[in-house]
Amino acid sequence: MDEYILLGVGVIFLFLGLILGYQARRSIAKKKIGSIEAELQKKISQTKSDIAELLSRAKAKAARIERQALEETEKSRREVSHTEHLLLKRENILEKKILLSEQKEKELQQKVVKLKEVKEALEGLKDEAIENLARISGLSKEQAKKELLKNLDDECQAEILERMRKLEKQGDERFEKRAKEILATTIQRFALSHAQEMTTTSVALPSDEIKGRIIGKDGRNIKVLEKLTGVEVIVDDTPEAVIISGFNPLRRHIAKIALEKLIKDGRIQPARIEEQVKKAEEEIVSQIREKGEAAVYEAGVLDLDPKLAQLLGRLHFRTSYGQNVLVHSIEVSQLASAIASEIGANVSVCKKAGLLHDIGKALDYQTEGSHVDIG
Repeated sequence: MDEYILLGVGVIFLFLGLILGYQARRSIAKKKIGSIEAELQKKISQTKSDIAELLSRAKAKAARIERQALEETEKSRREVSHTEHLLLKRENILEKKILLSEQKEKELQQKVVKLKEVKEALEGLKDEAIENLARISGLSKEQAKKELLKNLDDECQAEILERMRKLEKQGDERFEKRAKEILATTIQRFALSHAQEMTTTSVALPSDEIKGRIIGKDGRNIKVLEKLTGVEVIVDDTPEAVIISGFNPLRRHIAKIALEKLIKDGRIQPARIEEQVKKAEEEIVSQIREKGEAAVYEAGVLDLDPKLAQLLGRLHFRTSYGQNVLVHSIEVSQLASAIASEIGANVSVCKKAGLLHDIGKALDYQTEGSHVDIG
C-alpha cells in the first residue's frame, strides 16, 4: 500500500516538474525573442540613420556638381557669345573693305576709259596739227611731225613726269591693298583656336582625405615626387585639388600623369612614385610621337624626317604668349601655304618653312642659345 502511495506521489511530482519545466522554458524563449527583436529594431534604426546620412551626402554632392555644371555652362555660353560678337564685327569690317575696294575699282575703270578717250582725242589733234603745220610751213609731213613732237615733248615733259609719279603711287597703293586683302582672307580661312596654358596645372582629387597621403610622413612622398619630376607640388586649401607648378610644361604633364596614376592606384609611397614617374615619361614619349605625326598630317607636309616630326610633337607641351606652339606652327604653315598660292610662290616649300619656323623652341630648354639659332 505504501508503495502505491509513493508511486502516486512520484507521478504527481513528475507531472508538476514537467509543467514547471515547460513554463520556465517558455519564459526563457519569450525573453530571447524579446532581446532578438530589440536587437533587430536597433539595427533597423542604425541602417535608417546611415541611409539618411548617405542620401544627405549624395544630395549635397549632386547639388555641388549641378552648381559647377551650371557655372561651366554659363562660362561656355559667355565665351561663345564673345566669339560670335568678334566674328560678326570682323565680318562687318571685311564687308566694308570689300565694298570700298569695289567702289575704287569702278572709279579706276572709269578713269581708264576717260584716259583712253583723251588719248584718242590727242591722236586726232596731233594728226590735224601735223597737217596744218605742213600746209602752213611748206614742210613735208614727216618733217612737220618731228617738229610737232619735239615741241610737245618740251612742253609736256613736266606734265608727263607728274602723271607717271601719280600712276606709280596709285600702283603702290593697289599692291599694298591687294597684299592686305590676301592676308585678311588667309587669316579668316585658317584661324585656329588658341589654347592658353599657364605655369600651373591642376589635378582633381576624389576627396580631400588623400592630400595627407600625397604629402606622406614628414613630407616624404611629395619630396620624392618633386625631385623626380622637377616641379613644385602645392597642397593648399583648394577643395579636392592639388596644384603642380613649373615653367616646363613637359615636366608638369609628366607629374600630372604620375600623380593621377598614384591616386587611382591608392598606394602612394616612394617606390610606387618612382615607378609611376617612369611610366609617365614613357607615355609622354609616345604622346610626343603621336602629336608630331598628327601635326605633319594636318599641315600636309608628308615628306618630313621622322626625327623632325618627333621634335614637332614636343611643341605640343610648349606655350608662347599664351598660345600652344604646335597649334601656332600648324596655323603658320597653313597661312604660308595660302599666301604662296595667292602670289605664285612655291607652296610646298612655304608650307614646310611655316611648320618648322619655331622648331628651335622644342630644344631651348636643354640647349643654349635663342630658339632662332637652335632652329
